[in-house]
Amino acid sequence: MIAAACRALAMKKSVSIIITNWNGRELLEECLPSIVEAVKFDNDRKYIVQVVDDCSNDDSIPYLEKNYPDIKLIKTPVNMGFQGAVNYGAKNSESELIAILNNDIKIHKNTFKILSAYFDEEDIFAVTGAVFGWDKKTFLYGNRGGYFKGGHFYLFEKERYDLSQTLFACGGAFICNRIKFLELNGFDTIFHPLYYEEIDLSYRAMKRGWSILYEPKAVFYHKVQSTITKQESKKRIGYISGRNNYLFVWKNITDPGKIISYMIFIPFFLVRDLLKGKIRFWISFFLAIKKIPELLRKRKIEKQYFKLTDEEILFAVNSGYKLRRK
Repeated sequence: MIAAACRALAMKKSVSIIITNWNGRELLEECLPSIVEAVKFDNDRKYIVQVVDDCSNDDSIPYLEKNYPDIKLIKTPVNMGFQGAVNYGAKNSESELIAILNNDIKIHKNTFKILSAYFDEEDIFAVTGAVFGWDKKTFLYGNRGGYFKGGHFYLFEKERYDLSQTLFACGGAFICNRIKFLELNGFDTIFHPLYYEEIDLSYRAMKRGWSILYEPKAVFYHKVQSTITKQESKKRIGYISGRNNYLFVWKNITDPGKIISYMIFIPFFLVRDLLKGKIRFWISFFLAIKKIPELLRKRKIEKQYFKLTDEEILFAVNSGYKLRRK
């Protein structure tokens, strides 16, 4: 029986937990105990906890070395930001699955066990869960849908209690197939420092026919913007968010009708904002234009792998159906 149990354990996909950190010693102190507890709770699977330290200049590294000597510490050669640090961690992992977490995330003890169970199916790219606030009561996000209206791409929250196909795996709170992640070249750093990198990653995966699932029983707790507000002002965060919305659409949307609608309505809305004295999307638009040469190169590469249309993806996501690969 012992030999049979060992074989069963060996067949289960191992998980590397990638926690990115930049000057977040206090957050690590708050959050790591819940990660360690969740790893111990799922004793049927092999887990490797690794912190990718992105050139911190606080006492994060001495704290980890003293208090968590069993955690694998990976140091980036230069400051890479969240996307680059995750990619670096994924390349320096060997597990079949990777759990991608922010350093400001706590989890329920059964979260890893619930999420990792879905990866027996080959077409699953990622599974995400329900994200609550630090009070553990306020639901923040998890099961997202998306649609086009008036040339704009909008996100909305679907029913939080349903297990279903979702538009994207939430940035620092999901498990995914590591090989597929690397095939997608990980997070696209064109979205640096934040926002839309997880939407872009998930959307590209779905274009290839891979599914992104939302599992409401897997629970995360997020101390929202506790790291990024150390680096960027709230005004600049707004500009970056708008810029990355443009970049996401320009890079990924290929249905002719949606492109025509976009080209008609975006100039109209920009003129309207100008007449009203609103400049946020003008600034965001020109910040995005600077990245067009890089973006077009990446769009050309990605189009080689697209198997599903935008309409097929959005229908599956918004109805909750699993994607059907052609």
